[in-house]
Amino acid sequence: MPPQNEQTAASSLLRKVTKTLRGTMDAAQYKSIVLTLLYFRFLSLEFEQARRRTEAEGLRDEHLLHGAGGPRWVPPLARWDTLIRRVRDPDDDPVTALDEALDAMRRSEGDLADLFPPANALIGGLRRSQVTELFTLLDEPLDAASYENLLGEFARFEGKKGGEFHTPRSVVRLLVETLQPERGRVYDPCCGSGGMLIQSARFVVERGGDPDADLAYYGQEVNAGSWKLARMNLHVNGVPADLRRADVLERDPSARLKADWVLANPPFNMRDWARNEGDLRWRYGVPPRTNANFAWLQHAVDKLSDQGSAGLVLANGSLSSKQMGEGEIRRAMVEDDLVACVVALPAQLFSSTLISACVWFLTKDKSPQGKAGLADRRGQTLFVDARGMGDLVGRAHRVLTDSHRSEIAGVYHAWRGTGRRGDVYKDVPGFCRSVGGDEVRRNQYILTPGRYVGEAPAAGSAPGEGQADELIFELERELLELLERSDQLARQIRLHLDT
Repeated sequence: MPPQNEQTAASSLLRKVTKTLRGTMDAAQYKSIVLTLLYFRFLSLEFEQARRRTEAEGLRDEHLLHGAGGPRWVPPLARWDTLIRRVRDPDDDPVTALDEALDAMRRSEGDLADLFPPANALIGGLRRSQVTELFTLLDEPLDAASYENLLGEFARFEGKKGGEFHTPRSVVRLLVETLQPERGRVYDPCCGSGGMLIQSARFVVERGGDPDADLAYYGQEVNAGSWKLARMNLHVNGVPADLRRADVLERDPSARLKADWVLANPPFNMRDWARNEGDLRWRYGVPPRTNANFAWLQHAVDKLSDQGSAGLVLANGSLSSKQMGEGEIRRAMVEDDLVACVVALPAQLFSSTLISACVWFLTKDKSPQGKAGLADRRGQTLFVDARGMGDLVGRAHRVLTDSHRSEIAGVYHAWRGTGRRGDVYKDVPGFCRSVGGDEVRRNQYILTPGRYVGEAPAAGSAPGEGQADELIFELERELLELLERSDQLARQIRLHLDT
């Protein structure tokens, strides 16, 4: 979980904004207003801090700030102090003041122009007292980490729609702490608001590295709103990413890119995606049009360097589905020795869906890798059943705590030989087990961890209890996916009726 003070600042701001704007507009509009204005304020604050440093060094020409490596140039009319003074001036019109400020910023920094809608679209429907109160709320200091946490708060606030732009922080951190992206290129093909890239940069800092020099960041996102959020979020958090807007399954705009780390949380069980049967990325089989899970997996494999590793969050159905060729694709990937580890996640980690989820960790090279001296894991797959982990926060939301993530990642590092010196991997009944290819074949390439790790020993457990739990788990998964599908169909029917 993020530090309590960061979480509290974001939660507190969202509560106050909700109280101020309630009844005036749909809740989903709050996000656009607040995050856009906070970003606008950030640009001004970044510029002012640089200007003061320059003045302290005896330089008075603020235009010298503008250039490579310097902050964005913020014209006087667009500076936050000017704007908030005008907003509070009873003789000035706040919509006009904001419109002039945004227009000045668009003309100064043309590549940011599409991030700033007309002022009327942001605050045009608010009463004057609401505008004044809103700007007062946004005038309070909010650091980069809190900006990202605020995205998470909005995602929970929006429920199902929030999953389009945000992955829960505890899940992102699990991927980062397991793969440890410290040097090279890190890539997210469906980056939402950029959380995977930001947490990768923070991981480098935590290890004492230089996030600008040690990692290069690449991201793609098809949703225009999420793409804009990612640009703002990455800038506020100081992560210089090559970020493109693209439907990467239809056409990869970075076809030559090979990444050392691929981190992704694609949409679960995405239907009606832009499938090209002749796409060279489908080397293990053409994924079905009705589900893109194996398209995302194969795209990740295609992007990996020779010794690269990937972590993808997918619906649990990807572990066992045999429909429309998915079983054959999974078999081919296992036989090519790509699957390093599968983790079954606890339920209720995602506020956007009831579907149970897992993490696929893929790697191109399970050998000791020469001087790296890793454990030789060729022909083996590590299964981790973490369904019993996670703490409830609120009635229906669960998070993986620091100790839970550390335990899962620690098992992986001990297994792979990337942990602390002296760490030795051991199977733990009910939690983790390293399995050879023959056993996976006997299980018809079904990769559900519970099938391999068995039950933890417990006094009084009845024979066959483990199989019963596994069956219940599978039935629950199928039921949740059917309920999700039912919701999708109901939405489509309503849409047709409305038209």
